[in-house]
This record gives sequence, structure tokens and C-alpha cells, in this order.
Amino acid sequence: MSVKEYRPFLEMPSSLLWEILGRVPIKTCLACKLVCKEWYRNVISPEFSSFRRHCIPSRFTIVFHEDRCCGLTFNFVEIEKALDVDPLGNCTVGIHDQMMVDPKIGSNGKYWYVRSHCNGVCFLSTKNDNFICNLLTGQHVYLQNQHFCGSELGYCPVLGQFKLLILLWDKRKKFQFAKIQTLGNGEWRSLGNAPLNIMQAGCFLNGSSHWCGDNCIWFFHFGEEKFSQIPIPFPDFDVPKAFKKKTKTLSIFDSCLCLSCFTGSGCVKIDIWIMKEYGVKESWVRQLVIVHDAWSVPLMPMDNGKILIESGNRLYLYDLESQVSKRVNFNHNGFQSVVLPVGFDARFSRFDKFI
Repeated sequence: MSVKEYRPFLEMPSSLLWEILGRVPIKTCLACKLVCKEWYRNVISPEFSSFRRHCIPSRFTIVFHEDRCCGLTFNFVEIEKALDVDPLGNCTVGIHDQMMVDPKIGSNGKYWYVRSHCNGVCFLSTKNDNFICNLLTGQHVYLQNQHFCGSELGYCPVLGQFKLLILLWDKRKKFQFAKIQTLGNGEWRSLGNAPLNIMQAGCFLNGSSHWCGDNCIWFFHFGEEKFSQIPIPFPDFDVPKAFKKKTKTLSIFDSCLCLSCFTGSGCVKIDIWIMKEYGVKESWVRQLVIVHDAWSVPLMPMDNGKILIESGNRLYLYDLESQVSKRVNFNHNGFQSVVLPVGFDARFSRFDKFI
């Protein structure tokens, strides 16, 4: 057999290939898709991205974005659960663990905002322009400008479609209403009255985005295209002041919906509630108590009784037993300033795979 005829990569079963590529870093995956057409087809499939997300529960991907007038730049960082401090008390992530991405969307001279993100795709805006962009593939879709007062990007896993929800204000009738567009068809559909103000990005879980209301948790299901409520972990007649005063934050922790409530006592204690069974009020469990500043958000359980938390746009490794936190430092690969670390799912597939 000649060397040209010997093609071992093509003889590898797809299941084995997924097991291998599903456990390597993002940078390695991007390099491996260039090996041959077969590997390329495997890596860019939407199914592989989902498989990889469940294959490496010990790894957490975050994205730092820097918003400057000269452009918009992103840094992908993969953090392992085994991350720990060195003997000198330092907790540092090196440049080799990071990957810089510069989306080619004509961003120079404009200030950009990351309005929301979902399944590896970001909704980016300037004063006059709106884009939905897959950071890893560089592919983006331009959206007609709408003067909305709130927005949220979501994904319907059943249909495999991304959708954008926007809230608008009717000046004449004095009420807020919602519209939605399925990415790719360019048509806005009216959903009627919107029951809440979307002031910040929600947290996406189980095909829905979630926000804290005054006495409940609101969510929007992108498959059913409707707003609904999830009960909070308190009796209806005994909603604590900490919840009513909006000293609360929603996040996703260990693949569950997580509610952080500041107790308001002398020292800064934050009760961390985890919804073990999605949508079931009785499954709420007060899992953790963090002694940190009031806006700390738990991101990921780490090894040795520690958790990764975000506070004030910075990351900390928090020891639950000693209640001591160590800031996670990054060699930022040329970044002058870094803001808003967010949890992120890497998606290697292109838009034409799911619109």
C-alpha cells in the first residue's frame, strides 16, 4: 500500500474521534478540524458541541471581552476544576490557557456592547448596529436596527434555531410589548404585552432565559415563545426583604438554576439556593453560604471544597471552609483592561447548520 493510499484518520470511528476531541481544549479542537475533511465535519457539527459540553464537566469556559473605540476583542479561557493557589498564595492562569478572538464585523471606531449570549453565540450592539456573532467561527448576521429597550438571545433545542427576543415601548399606548425573530428569516413576530423589564442579560437554561422579578423568577421559553414564572424558594406569605429589595442574582451553577440572596446582616453573607429539579419549587436547596461582597455570583464548583465566583467583574477562588478568597489573576495576552467575565459554551458549527 502506498503512503498516499494509507489514510488512518478516515478509518477512525466517529464515536472514538468524538471521545478524543471532546476532551481537548478549544484551541486544539480548532486546529484538529483542519486535519482532514472528516475531522472538519465532525468538529463543526452542532451535535459535537453539545457532546463536548457534557464530556468535560471538569472544565469551565469563560470569555473576557474588551470594549474600546479601536475595536472589540475577546479572550477565551478554559479553567480546570483543579485550579488552586501556589505556595505563595497566587492563583494565576497563563497565556497558554487563553485564546484571543477578534470578530471581523467592522468594529473599529465604535463602542460595542455584549447584550446577551447563548450556546456560544453573542448578540452585539453599537448605537446604530446589531450583530449576532459566533465568536469561534467568525460568522455573523446583521440585524435591522430596532430601538428596543431590552433584548435577549436564546436557542430552541428542539428545532435547532436561535431566536432574538426584544422589548419595545409603545409611546402612544404607554405599555411595553415583545417581538421575536428566528435567526435567518428576518421577520419580527409580535408576542403582545411583556410582563417585565429586561435590564440585563438573563441566564439561559433548558431552552429558556431567566430573570429575577420582585416576587418570582420570570423566564421566557424560546420554543413555546411565552413568558412564565418559576417559584422562588420561600413561601408566598414570607418573601424575605433581601429578595424584595433586589439584592439577588441568578446564575447557572453545576448545571442548575442558582439564586444568590444577600442576607443584609452585619457581615456580608450570601445564601446560595440551588434548584435541583428544574421547575419544582420543593427542589430548592440552600446549598452554600458565601461570606463575600453582596454581588458575588457562584460560577463553578472546584476541587478541594472551593468554588469559582465572580464579583465586580473579577474572578475569585473561594474556600468554603476557611471563607477565604483568592483572586484569579490572568496574563491577559496584551489586554490593557478586561471587563465582564461570563460563562460560555464553545460552539464550532456555522449558522447554516442551524437556521
